[in-house]
Amino acid sequence: MSINSIENFSNEFFYEIFDYLDACEIYYAFSNLNYRFQQLINSSSLLLKLTFNYSQLQEIFMNNYQQILHFNKNQIFSIHLWISENTNQIISSFTIDSSFNCLESLIFDSIEPDILISLLPKLICLPRLFSLIIDTCSIEKDLGDIYRLIFNLPKLKYIKYTAIESNDFDIKISLPIATNEQISSIEHLIMDHPCALDELFVIISYTPHLRHLKFLSLTDRNVNIKNIKPIKLPNLTHLSIHIYRKMSFNVFDTFISKLNSKIKILSLTTLVEDITYLDANRWEKFILTKLPQLEKFYFKYSAYFEENYETPMYFGQCDQFISSFWLQRQWILETEIEFENIIYSISPYKKRWYEYDTQHNMINSFDQLSKSIRLSLDEVRPEQWTKTIFIDDYINHILTVTQIYHLEIHVKIFTDKLMEILHLLSEIKTLKIYSLPILQQGDLSEEEIEFLCVLLPKNQITKICFQHMKDMDELYMLTLICSRINHLQIKCIDYMHAELLTGLILTQIKGISKSSLRLLCFSIPEAHDEMCEKLEKMIDIENLHFDFMIKHVMDKIYLQWK
Repeated sequence: MSINSIENFSNEFFYEIFDYLDACEIYYAFSNLNYRFQQLINSSSLLLKLTFNYSQLQEIFMNNYQQILHFNKNQIFSIHLWISENTNQIISSFTIDSSFNCLESLIFDSIEPDILISLLPKLICLPRLFSLIIDTCSIEKDLGDIYRLIFNLPKLKYIKYTAIESNDFDIKISLPIATNEQISSIEHLIMDHPCALDELFVIISYTPHLRHLKFLSLTDRNVNIKNIKPIKLPNLTHLSIHIYRKMSFNVFDTFISKLNSKIKILSLTTLVEDITYLDANRWEKFILTKLPQLEKFYFKYSAYFEENYETPMYFGQCDQFISSFWLQRQWILETEIEFENIIYSISPYKKRWYEYDTQHNMINSFDQLSKSIRLSLDEVRPEQWTKTIFIDDYINHILTVTQIYHLEIHVKIFTDKLMEILHLLSEIKTLKIYSLPILQQGDLSEEEIEFLCVLLPKNQITKICFQHMKDMDELYMLTLICSRINHLQIKCIDYMHAELLTGLILTQIKGISKSSLRLLCFSIPEAHDEMCEKLEKMIDIENLHFDFMIKHVMDKIYLQWK
Protein backbone atom coordinates (compact mmCIF):
# COMPACT_ATOMS: atom_id res chain seq x y z
CA MET A 1 0.00 0.00 0.00
CA SER A 2 1.42 3.39 -0.99
CA ILE A 3 1.63 6.50 1.17
CA ASN A 4 -1.07 8.07 -1.02
CA SER A 5 -3.47 5.23 -0.20
CA ILE A 6 -2.80 5.60 3.51
CA GLU A 7 -3.51 9.31 3.27
CA ASN A 8 -7.15 8.52 2.44
CA PHE A 9 -7.86 7.22 5.96
CA SER A 10 -9.29 9.58 8.57
CA ASN A 11 -7.44 10.82 11.64
CA GLU A 12 -9.83 8.83 13.84
CA PHE A 13 -8.79 5.64 12.03
CA PHE A 14 -5.12 6.24 12.84
CA TYR A 15 -5.90 7.14 16.45
CA GLU A 16 -7.57 3.74 16.81
CA ILE A 17 -4.48 2.02 15.38
CA PHE A 18 -2.15 4.08 17.60
CA ASP A 19 -4.12 2.94 20.65
CA TYR A 20 -2.68 -0.57 20.14
CA LEU A 21 0.91 0.62 19.71
CA ASP A 22 3.65 1.78 22.02
CA ALA A 23 4.68 5.42 21.60
CA CYS A 24 8.13 4.40 20.40
CA GLU A 25 6.61 2.13 17.73
CA ILE A 26 4.34 4.97 16.56
CA TYR A 27 7.30 7.35 16.36
CA TYR A 28 9.50 4.82 14.54
CA ALA A 29 6.83 3.89 11.94
CA PHE A 30 5.06 7.19 11.25
CA SER A 31 7.07 10.25 12.32
CA ASN A 32 9.11 10.52 9.11
CA LEU A 33 6.34 9.81 6.59
CA ASN A 34 5.10 13.33 6.00
CA TYR A 35 3.86 16.53 7.66
CA ARG A 36 0.35 15.17 8.31
CA PHE A 37 1.66 12.29 10.43
CA GLN A 38 3.98 14.59 12.33
CA GLN A 39 0.93 16.68 13.19
CA LEU A 40 -1.03 13.62 14.20
CA ILE A 41 1.71 12.39 16.53
CA ASN A 42 2.10 15.81 18.13
CA SER A 43 -1.63 16.40 18.54
CA SER A 44 -2.95 16.78 22.07
CA SER A 45 -5.76 14.38 21.08
CA LEU A 46 -3.25 11.51 20.97
CA LEU A 47 -2.34 10.01 24.33
CA LEU A 48 0.81 7.90 24.31
CA LYS A 49 1.72 4.69 26.12
CA LEU A 50 5.44 4.38 26.70
CA THR A 51 7.12 1.05 27.51
CA PHE A 52 10.80 0.63 28.28
CA ASN A 53 11.76 -3.03 27.99
CA TYR A 54 14.78 -5.14 27.18
CA SER A 55 13.91 -5.81 23.51
CA GLN A 56 13.52 -2.15 22.55
CA LEU A 57 16.60 -0.70 24.20
CA GLN A 58 18.61 -0.42 21.01
CA GLU A 59 20.24 2.77 19.81
CA ILE A 60 17.53 3.50 17.22
CA PHE A 61 14.79 3.17 19.83
CA MET A 62 16.78 5.09 22.42
CA ASN A 63 16.77 8.09 20.11
CA ASN A 64 12.99 7.83 19.76
CA TYR A 65 12.59 7.62 23.54
CA GLN A 66 14.64 10.77 23.98
CA GLN A 67 12.56 12.66 21.42
CA ILE A 68 9.24 11.55 22.93
CA LEU A 69 10.36 12.49 26.44
CA HIS A 70 11.59 15.87 25.19
CA PHE A 71 8.78 16.90 22.80
CA ASN A 72 5.72 14.83 23.77
CA LYS A 73 5.82 14.48 27.54
CA ASN A 74 2.50 16.31 27.86
CA GLN A 75 0.85 13.54 25.78
CA ILE A 76 2.19 10.57 27.75
CA PHE A 77 -0.69 8.70 29.38
CA SER A 78 1.19 5.72 30.86
CA ILE A 79 4.78 4.61 31.41
CA HIS A 80 5.85 1.00 31.96
CA LEU A 81 9.46 0.61 33.10
CA TRP A 82 11.26 -2.73 33.16
CA ILE A 83 14.19 -1.78 35.36
CA SER A 84 17.63 -2.87 34.18
CA GLU A 85 21.08 -1.34 33.72
CA ASN A 86 19.91 0.14 30.40
CA THR A 87 16.70 1.63 31.76
CA ASN A 88 18.62 3.19 34.63
CA GLN A 89 20.24 5.35 31.95
CA ILE A 90 16.79 6.42 30.72
CA ILE A 91 15.55 7.18 34.24
CA SER A 92 18.50 9.45 34.84
CA SER A 93 17.99 11.20 31.50
CA PHE A 94 14.62 12.82 32.16
CA THR A 95 13.14 14.88 34.91
CA ILE A 96 9.74 14.00 36.37
CA ASP A 97 7.78 17.23 36.75
CA SER A 98 4.28 18.65 36.34
CA SER A 99 4.72 18.93 32.57
CA PHE A 100 3.73 15.23 32.48
CA ASN A 101 0.20 16.59 32.87
CA CYS A 102 -1.54 13.60 31.25
CA LEU A 103 0.42 10.84 32.98
CA GLU A 104 -2.13 8.67 34.80
CA SER A 105 -0.43 5.29 35.12
CA LEU A 106 3.06 4.20 36.17
CA ILE A 107 4.38 0.62 36.31
CA PHE A 108 7.77 -0.23 37.80
CA ASP A 109 8.85 -3.82 37.07
CA SER A 110 11.79 -5.47 38.86
CA ILE A 111 12.77 -2.24 40.59
CA GLU A 112 15.34 -2.19 43.38
CA PRO A 113 14.00 -0.75 46.66
CA ASP A 114 16.63 2.00 46.82
CA ILE A 115 15.76 3.20 43.28
CA LEU A 116 12.08 3.10 44.18
CA ILE A 117 12.64 5.17 47.31
CA SER A 118 14.53 7.77 45.26
CA LEU A 119 11.79 7.96 42.61
CA LEU A 120 8.62 8.08 44.73
CA PRO A 121 9.13 11.64 46.11
CA LYS A 122 9.46 12.94 42.54
CA LEU A 123 5.99 11.65 41.66
CA ILE A 124 4.23 14.06 44.03
CA CYS A 125 4.23 16.79 41.37
CA LEU A 126 2.28 14.68 38.83
CA PRO A 127 -1.23 16.21 38.63
CA ARG A 128 -3.01 13.10 37.26
CA LEU A 129 -1.13 10.08 38.60
CA PHE A 130 -4.05 7.81 39.51
CA SER A 131 -2.50 4.34 39.17
CA LEU A 132 0.82 2.96 40.46
CA ILE A 133 2.01 -0.66 40.12
CA ILE A 134 5.26 -1.68 41.80
CA ASP A 135 7.06 -5.01 41.51
CA THR A 136 10.33 -5.17 43.43
CA CYS A 137 12.91 -7.77 42.51
CA SER A 138 14.23 -7.93 46.07
CA ILE A 139 12.59 -7.18 49.35
CA GLU A 140 13.26 -4.67 52.08
CA LYS A 141 13.10 -5.90 55.65
CA ASP A 142 10.91 -2.90 56.46
CA LEU A 143 8.40 -1.54 53.93
CA GLY A 144 7.32 1.36 56.13
CA ASP A 145 9.29 4.07 54.28
CA ILE A 146 7.96 2.95 50.91
CA TYR A 147 4.34 3.03 52.09
CA ARG A 148 4.88 6.46 53.69
CA LEU A 149 6.07 7.80 50.31
CA ILE A 150 3.17 6.12 48.48
CA PHE A 151 0.62 7.70 50.80
CA ASN A 152 2.11 11.15 50.03
CA LEU A 153 1.01 10.91 46.37
CA PRO A 154 -1.97 13.30 46.30
CA LYS A 155 -4.04 11.94 43.38
CA LEU A 156 -3.38 8.20 43.66
CA LYS A 157 -6.47 5.95 43.43
CA TYR A 158 -4.97 2.54 42.64
CA ILE A 159 -1.83 0.91 44.08
CA LYS A 160 -0.56 -2.63 43.61
CA TYR A 161 2.65 -3.41 45.48
CA THR A 162 4.33 -6.79 44.92
CA ALA A 163 7.34 -7.55 47.12
CA ILE A 164 7.73 -11.26 47.75
CA GLU A 165 10.97 -13.16 48.08
CA SER A 166 10.80 -16.90 48.65
CA ASN A 167 11.41 -18.10 52.21
CA ASP A 168 11.46 -14.54 53.52
CA PHE A 169 8.25 -13.72 55.32
CA ASP A 170 9.88 -12.03 58.31
CA ILE A 171 9.44 -8.43 57.20
CA LYS A 172 7.92 -5.41 58.92
CA ILE A 173 5.86 -2.41 57.93
CA SER A 174 6.80 0.24 60.48
CA LEU A 175 4.25 3.05 60.34
CA PRO A 176 2.35 5.04 62.96
CA ILE A 177 -1.45 5.29 62.83
CA ALA A 178 -2.43 7.98 60.31
CA THR A 179 -3.44 11.47 61.41
CA ASN A 180 -6.16 13.50 59.68
CA GLU A 181 -3.44 15.30 57.69
CA GLN A 182 -2.03 12.00 56.33
CA ILE A 183 -5.18 10.67 54.69
CA SER A 184 -4.60 9.17 51.24
CA SER A 185 -6.96 9.27 48.25
CA ILE A 186 -6.32 5.57 47.49
CA GLU A 187 -9.44 3.52 46.72
CA HIS A 188 -7.95 0.27 45.41
CA LEU A 189 -5.12 -1.36 47.41
CA ILE A 190 -3.43 -4.65 46.47
CA MET A 191 -0.68 -5.83 48.82
CA ASP A 192 1.14 -8.79 47.29
CA HIS A 193 3.62 -9.16 50.11
CA PRO A 194 3.72 -10.50 53.68
CA CYS A 195 1.61 -8.47 56.08
CA ALA A 196 0.57 -9.05 59.70
CA LEU A 197 -2.92 -8.04 60.81
CA ASP A 198 -1.76 -5.25 63.12
CA GLU A 199 0.30 -3.78 60.23
CA LEU A 200 -2.68 -4.06 57.90
CA PHE A 201 -4.86 -2.00 60.24
CA VAL A 202 -2.17 0.68 60.42
CA ILE A 203 -1.92 0.81 56.61
CA ILE A 204 -5.67 1.10 56.06
CA SER A 205 -5.82 3.91 58.62
CA TYR A 206 -4.26 5.97 55.79
CA THR A 207 -6.92 4.88 53.26
CA PRO A 208 -10.42 5.60 54.66
CA HIS A 209 -11.81 5.92 51.09
CA LEU A 210 -10.86 2.32 50.27
CA ARG A 211 -13.26 0.37 48.02
CA HIS A 212 -11.15 -2.66 47.07
CA LEU A 213 -8.64 -4.38 49.35
CA LYS A 214 -6.46 -7.42 48.70
CA PHE A 215 -3.73 -8.67 51.02
CA LEU A 216 -1.68 -11.75 51.90
CA SER A 217 -1.47 -13.10 55.44
CA LEU A 218 1.95 -14.73 55.26
CA THR A 219 3.74 -13.81 58.45
CA ASP A 220 4.45 -16.23 61.30
CA ARG A 221 4.33 -13.42 63.84
CA ASN A 222 1.73 -13.86 66.58
CA VAL A 223 -0.74 -10.97 66.73
CA ASN A 224 -3.57 -10.73 69.24
CA ILE A 225 -6.46 -9.56 67.07
CA LYS A 226 -8.43 -8.51 70.16
CA ASN A 227 -5.87 -5.78 70.88
CA ILE A 228 -6.36 -4.13 67.48
CA LYS A 229 -8.69 -1.15 67.46
CA PRO A 230 -11.65 -1.29 65.01
CA ILE A 231 -11.55 0.92 61.96
CA LYS A 232 -14.32 2.33 59.75
CA LEU A 233 -14.09 1.72 56.01
CA PRO A 234 -17.61 2.69 54.89
CA ASN A 235 -16.82 2.44 51.15
CA LEU A 236 -15.12 -0.96 51.25
CA THR A 237 -17.17 -3.43 49.17
CA HIS A 238 -14.54 -5.81 47.70
CA LEU A 239 -12.24 -7.82 49.99
CA SER A 240 -9.74 -10.49 48.88
CA ILE A 241 -7.56 -12.38 51.37
CA HIS A 242 -4.97 -15.13 50.89
CA ILE A 243 -4.18 -16.77 54.23
CA TYR A 244 -1.01 -18.85 54.45
CA ARG A 245 -0.15 -18.42 58.12
CA LYS A 246 -1.91 -18.43 61.51
CA MET A 247 -5.41 -17.11 60.89
CA SER A 248 -8.02 -19.47 62.29
CA PHE A 249 -11.71 -19.02 61.53
CA ASN A 250 -12.15 -17.36 64.94
CA VAL A 251 -9.46 -14.79 64.11
CA PHE A 252 -10.94 -14.24 60.64
CA ASP A 253 -14.38 -13.68 62.22
CA THR A 254 -12.97 -11.06 64.60
CA PHE A 255 -10.99 -9.41 61.80
CA ILE A 256 -14.14 -8.87 59.69
CA SER A 257 -15.96 -7.47 62.74
CA LYS A 258 -13.28 -4.84 63.24
CA LEU A 259 -13.45 -3.57 59.64
CA ASN A 260 -16.92 -2.02 60.01
CA SER A 261 -17.53 -2.32 56.26
CA LYS A 262 -20.36 -3.30 53.96
CA ILE A 263 -18.60 -6.06 52.04
CA LYS A 264 -20.42 -7.12 48.86
CA ILE A 265 -17.78 -9.37 47.32
CA LEU A 266 -15.53 -11.59 49.46
CA SER A 267 -12.73 -13.80 48.16
CA LEU A 268 -10.90 -15.96 50.68
CA THR A 269 -8.15 -18.52 50.02
CA THR A 270 -6.70 -20.33 53.00
CA LEU A 271 -4.05 -22.98 53.65
CA VAL A 272 -4.57 -22.80 57.42
CA GLU A 273 -5.25 -26.21 58.98
CA ASP A 274 -8.46 -25.13 60.69
CA ILE A 275 -11.20 -27.55 59.65
CA THR A 276 -13.78 -25.05 60.95
CA TYR A 277 -13.46 -23.38 57.53
CA LEU A 278 -15.47 -26.37 56.18
CA ASP A 279 -18.29 -25.87 58.67
CA ALA A 280 -21.20 -24.66 56.50
CA ASN A 281 -23.39 -23.78 59.49
CA ARG A 282 -20.64 -21.61 60.96
CA TRP A 283 -20.28 -19.82 57.63
CA GLU A 284 -24.03 -19.28 57.36
CA LYS A 285 -24.24 -17.71 60.83
CA PHE A 286 -21.13 -15.61 60.16
CA ILE A 287 -22.39 -14.22 56.83
CA LEU A 288 -25.88 -13.46 58.11
CA THR A 289 -24.59 -11.56 61.14
CA LYS A 290 -21.29 -10.03 59.95
CA LEU A 291 -21.73 -9.69 56.17
CA PRO A 292 -25.46 -9.25 55.52
CA GLN A 293 -24.81 -7.26 52.27
CA LEU A 294 -22.63 -10.01 50.75
CA GLU A 295 -23.59 -10.67 47.10
CA LYS A 296 -20.75 -12.85 45.85
CA PHE A 297 -18.61 -15.32 47.79
CA TYR A 298 -15.42 -17.00 46.53
CA PHE A 299 -13.72 -19.44 48.87
CA LYS A 300 -10.87 -21.97 48.69
CA TYR A 301 -9.65 -24.28 51.42
CA SER A 302 -6.77 -26.73 50.87
CA ALA A 303 -6.45 -30.01 52.75
CA TYR A 304 -2.84 -31.22 52.50
CA PHE A 305 -1.84 -34.90 52.29
CA GLU A 306 1.65 -36.15 53.02
CA GLU A 307 3.23 -39.33 54.35
CA ASN A 308 3.64 -39.36 58.13
CA TYR A 309 1.18 -36.47 58.39
CA GLU A 310 -2.36 -36.69 59.71
CA THR A 311 -4.62 -34.52 57.58
CA PRO A 312 -7.35 -32.87 59.69
CA MET A 313 -10.74 -34.52 59.08
CA TYR A 314 -14.20 -32.98 59.12
CA PHE A 315 -16.47 -34.66 61.68
CA GLY A 316 -19.56 -32.48 61.32
CA GLN A 317 -22.77 -33.38 59.51
CA CYS A 318 -22.33 -34.12 55.81
CA ASP A 319 -23.98 -32.14 52.99
CA GLN A 320 -24.46 -28.90 54.92
CA PHE A 321 -23.49 -26.77 51.90
CA ILE A 322 -26.82 -27.59 50.22
CA SER A 323 -29.08 -25.91 52.76
CA SER A 324 -31.54 -23.27 51.55
CA PHE A 325 -29.07 -20.54 52.58
CA TRP A 326 -26.53 -21.70 49.96
CA LEU A 327 -29.01 -22.70 47.29
CA GLN A 328 -30.93 -19.41 47.39
CA ARG A 329 -27.68 -17.55 46.68
CA GLN A 330 -26.52 -20.21 44.18
CA TRP A 331 -23.16 -20.45 45.97
CA ILE A 332 -21.99 -23.94 45.08
CA LEU A 333 -19.34 -26.13 46.72
CA GLU A 334 -16.87 -27.85 44.40
CA THR A 335 -13.89 -30.11 45.06
CA GLU A 336 -10.63 -30.80 43.27
CA ILE A 337 -7.82 -33.29 43.84
CA GLU A 338 -4.56 -31.72 42.74
CA PHE A 339 -1.40 -33.65 43.57
CA GLU A 340 -1.05 -33.59 47.39
CA ASN A 341 -4.07 -31.33 47.99
CA ILE A 342 -7.83 -31.47 48.09
CA ILE A 343 -9.16 -28.03 47.22
CA TYR A 344 -12.63 -27.22 48.50
CA SER A 345 -14.07 -24.15 46.79
CA ILE A 346 -17.30 -22.14 46.82
CA SER A 347 -18.33 -19.76 44.04
CA PRO A 348 -21.47 -18.58 42.21
CA TYR A 349 -22.95 -21.28 39.99
CA LYS A 350 -21.92 -21.30 36.34
CA LYS A 351 -23.44 -23.22 33.48
CA ARG A 352 -21.91 -26.69 33.00
CA TRP A 353 -21.03 -28.63 29.86
CA TYR A 354 -24.00 -30.99 30.26
CA GLU A 355 -26.60 -28.19 30.25
CA TYR A 356 -27.56 -28.33 26.61
CA ASP A 357 -30.24 -25.65 26.20
CA THR A 358 -29.82 -22.48 28.28
CA GLN A 359 -33.48 -21.50 27.91
CA HIS A 360 -35.09 -24.83 28.70
CA ASN A 361 -32.64 -26.52 31.03
CA MET A 362 -31.51 -23.77 33.38
CA ILE A 363 -30.71 -24.86 36.91
CA ASN A 364 -33.74 -23.34 38.59
CA SER A 365 -34.74 -25.63 41.45
CA PHE A 366 -33.18 -26.34 44.81
CA ASP A 367 -33.22 -30.05 44.01
CA GLN A 368 -31.14 -29.55 40.86
CA LEU A 369 -28.73 -27.17 42.57
CA SER A 370 -28.31 -29.50 45.54
CA LYS A 371 -27.05 -32.16 43.13
CA SER A 372 -24.58 -29.91 41.28
CA ILE A 373 -21.50 -30.60 43.44
CA ARG A 374 -18.53 -31.60 41.29
CA LEU A 375 -15.17 -33.31 41.82
CA SER A 376 -12.28 -32.57 39.45
CA LEU A 377 -9.34 -34.96 39.38
CA ASP A 378 -5.91 -33.77 38.26
CA GLU A 379 -4.31 -36.81 39.90
CA VAL A 380 -5.66 -40.37 40.05
CA ARG A 381 -2.65 -42.39 41.22
CA PRO A 382 -1.04 -40.66 44.24
CA GLU A 383 0.55 -44.00 45.14
CA GLN A 384 3.05 -43.27 42.34
CA TRP A 385 4.61 -40.64 44.60
CA THR A 386 3.81 -42.00 48.07
CA LYS A 387 3.72 -45.43 49.66
CA THR A 388 0.82 -44.92 52.03
CA ILE A 389 -1.59 -42.45 50.36
CA PHE A 390 -4.15 -43.63 47.80
CA ILE A 391 -6.96 -42.05 45.79
CA ASP A 392 -9.56 -43.45 48.19
CA ASP A 393 -7.94 -41.47 51.05
CA TYR A 394 -8.70 -38.25 49.18
CA ILE A 395 -12.20 -39.30 48.16
CA ASN A 396 -13.14 -40.47 51.64
CA HIS A 397 -12.02 -37.10 53.05
CA ILE A 398 -14.32 -35.37 50.54
CA LEU A 399 -17.27 -37.66 51.34
CA THR A 400 -17.19 -36.58 55.00
CA VAL A 401 -18.04 -33.07 53.77
CA THR A 402 -20.29 -33.63 50.77
CA GLN A 403 -21.73 -36.14 48.33
CA ILE A 404 -20.43 -35.87 44.74
CA TYR A 405 -22.72 -35.91 41.69
CA HIS A 406 -20.45 -34.82 38.84
CA LEU A 407 -16.96 -36.11 38.06
CA GLU A 408 -14.30 -34.59 35.79
CA ILE A 409 -11.02 -36.44 35.17
CA HIS A 410 -8.38 -34.27 33.47
CA VAL A 411 -5.66 -36.93 33.14
CA LYS A 412 -5.35 -40.27 31.35
CA ILE A 413 -7.02 -43.01 33.39
CA PHE A 414 -7.17 -46.78 32.89
CA THR A 415 -10.39 -48.75 33.13
CA ASP A 416 -9.57 -50.47 36.42
CA LYS A 417 -8.83 -47.15 38.16
CA LEU A 418 -12.00 -45.57 36.76
CA MET A 419 -14.08 -48.47 38.08
CA GLU A 420 -12.44 -48.11 41.50
CA ILE A 421 -13.31 -44.40 41.64
CA LEU A 422 -16.89 -44.93 40.42
CA HIS A 423 -17.38 -47.60 43.07
CA LEU A 424 -16.49 -45.01 45.74
CA LEU A 425 -18.64 -42.29 44.13
CA SER A 426 -21.92 -44.12 43.68
CA GLU A 427 -24.05 -40.98 43.11
CA ILE A 428 -22.26 -39.71 40.00
CA LYS A 429 -24.67 -38.44 37.31
CA THR A 430 -22.24 -37.00 34.74
CA LEU A 431 -18.68 -37.85 33.76
CA LYS A 432 -16.17 -35.70 31.87
CA ILE A 433 -13.09 -37.69 30.98
CA TYR A 434 -9.83 -36.89 29.19
CA SER A 435 -8.81 -40.29 27.87
CA LEU A 436 -9.53 -43.95 28.67
CA PRO A 437 -6.72 -46.19 27.33
CA ILE A 438 -8.05 -49.69 26.78
CA LEU A 439 -6.57 -52.67 28.54
CA GLN A 440 -5.76 -55.53 26.18
CA GLN A 441 -8.09 -58.54 26.26
CA GLY A 442 -7.13 -60.73 29.20
CA ASP A 443 -5.71 -57.85 31.27
CA LEU A 444 -8.79 -57.82 33.52
CA SER A 445 -8.62 -60.46 36.23
CA GLU A 446 -11.62 -62.61 37.15
CA GLU A 447 -12.10 -60.48 40.28
CA GLU A 448 -12.12 -57.27 38.20
CA ILE A 449 -14.63 -58.75 35.74
CA GLU A 450 -16.84 -59.79 38.65
CA PHE A 451 -16.46 -56.28 40.13
CA LEU A 452 -17.49 -54.75 36.79
CA CYS A 453 -20.63 -56.89 36.73
CA VAL A 454 -21.53 -55.64 40.22
CA LEU A 455 -20.84 -52.02 39.28
CA LEU A 456 -22.90 -51.90 36.08
CA PRO A 457 -26.43 -52.12 37.57
CA LYS A 458 -25.63 -49.48 40.22
CA ASN A 459 -24.09 -46.92 37.89
CA GLN A 460 -26.26 -43.78 37.47
CA ILE A 461 -24.17 -41.88 34.90
CA THR A 462 -26.32 -40.57 32.05
CA LYS A 463 -24.10 -37.88 30.51
CA ILE A 464 -20.50 -38.28 29.34
CA CYS A 465 -18.00 -35.88 27.78
CA PHE A 466 -14.83 -37.16 26.03
CA GLN A 467 -11.98 -34.65 25.79
CA HIS A 468 -9.40 -36.79 23.96
CA MET A 469 -10.88 -39.94 22.44
CA LYS A 470 -8.45 -41.79 20.17
CA ASP A 471 -10.67 -44.62 18.92
CA MET A 472 -14.12 -46.16 19.26
CA ASP A 473 -12.83 -48.85 21.63
CA GLU A 474 -12.59 -46.21 24.36
CA LEU A 475 -16.20 -45.22 23.80
CA TYR A 476 -17.28 -48.88 23.73
CA MET A 477 -15.61 -49.59 27.08
CA LEU A 478 -17.10 -46.47 28.64
CA THR A 479 -20.61 -47.31 27.43
CA LEU A 480 -20.12 -50.79 28.89
CA ILE A 481 -19.23 -49.33 32.30
CA CYS A 482 -21.91 -46.60 32.05
CA SER A 483 -24.81 -48.35 30.34
CA ARG A 484 -27.42 -45.60 30.91
CA ILE A 485 -25.85 -42.85 28.78
CA ASN A 486 -28.36 -40.56 27.05
CA HIS A 487 -26.08 -37.55 26.40
CA LEU A 488 -22.65 -37.97 24.75
CA GLN A 489 -20.29 -35.07 24.02
CA ILE A 490 -16.97 -35.51 22.18
CA LYS A 491 -14.25 -32.96 21.48
CA CYS A 492 -13.23 -33.31 17.83
CA ILE A 493 -10.12 -32.27 15.96
CA ASP A 494 -12.08 -30.99 12.96
CA TYR A 495 -15.30 -31.54 11.00
CA MET A 496 -14.08 -34.78 9.33
CA HIS A 497 -13.45 -36.25 12.77
CA ALA A 498 -17.02 -35.37 13.81
CA GLU A 499 -18.48 -36.82 10.60
CA LEU A 500 -16.59 -40.11 11.05
CA LEU A 501 -17.77 -40.44 14.66
CA THR A 502 -21.37 -39.58 13.71
CA GLY A 503 -21.46 -42.43 11.20
CA LEU A 504 -19.90 -44.94 13.58
CA ILE A 505 -22.08 -44.01 16.57
CA LEU A 506 -25.38 -43.84 14.68
CA THR A 507 -24.62 -47.16 12.95
CA GLN A 508 -23.96 -48.73 16.35
CA ILE A 509 -27.20 -47.28 17.79
CA LYS A 510 -29.20 -48.55 14.82
CA GLY A 511 -28.14 -52.09 15.70
CA ILE A 512 -29.15 -51.78 19.37
CA SER A 513 -32.84 -52.08 20.15
CA LYS A 514 -32.77 -50.41 23.58
CA SER A 515 -30.10 -47.72 23.29
CA SER A 516 -30.58 -44.88 25.83
CA LEU A 517 -28.57 -42.34 23.80
CA ARG A 518 -30.72 -39.36 22.74
CA LEU A 519 -28.27 -36.49 22.32
CA LEU A 520 -24.95 -36.35 20.54
CA CYS A 521 -22.74 -33.26 20.78
CA PHE A 522 -19.50 -32.53 18.93
CA SER A 523 -17.21 -29.73 20.05
CA ILE A 524 -15.43 -28.51 16.90
CA PRO A 525 -13.04 -25.56 16.49
CA GLU A 526 -14.69 -22.87 14.34
CA ALA A 527 -17.97 -24.78 14.05
CA HIS A 528 -20.51 -23.22 11.63
CA ASP A 529 -23.96 -23.84 10.14
CA GLU A 530 -22.62 -25.46 6.94
CA MET A 531 -21.28 -28.34 9.06
CA CYS A 532 -24.86 -29.08 10.16
CA GLU A 533 -25.96 -29.24 6.52
CA LYS A 534 -23.09 -31.60 5.64
CA LEU A 535 -23.91 -33.90 8.55
CA GLU A 536 -27.57 -34.03 7.51
CA LYS A 537 -26.57 -35.04 3.96
CA MET A 538 -24.14 -37.69 5.26
CA ILE A 539 -26.83 -39.21 7.53
CA ASP A 540 -29.23 -39.33 4.58
CA ILE A 541 -26.67 -40.84 2.18
CA GLU A 542 -25.63 -43.50 4.72
CA ASN A 543 -29.32 -44.32 5.26
CA LEU A 544 -29.00 -43.63 9.00
CA HIS A 545 -32.55 -42.32 9.20
CA PHE A 546 -33.47 -40.75 12.52
CA ASP A 547 -36.19 -38.31 13.45
CA PHE A 548 -33.53 -35.92 14.67
CA MET A 549 -32.95 -32.22 15.19
CA ILE A 550 -29.55 -30.71 14.42
CA LYS A 551 -28.38 -27.41 15.91
CA HIS A 552 -25.24 -25.25 15.94
CA VAL A 553 -24.48 -23.33 19.17
CA MET A 554 -21.12 -21.54 19.54
CA ASP A 555 -18.38 -24.16 18.92
CA LYS A 556 -20.76 -27.13 19.27
CA ILE A 557 -23.05 -29.11 16.98
CA TYR A 558 -25.93 -31.00 18.58
CA LEU A 559 -27.90 -33.95 17.22
CA GLN A 560 -31.00 -34.81 19.26
CA TRP A 561 -33.68 -37.41 18.67
CA LYS A 562 -36.53 -39.12 20.51
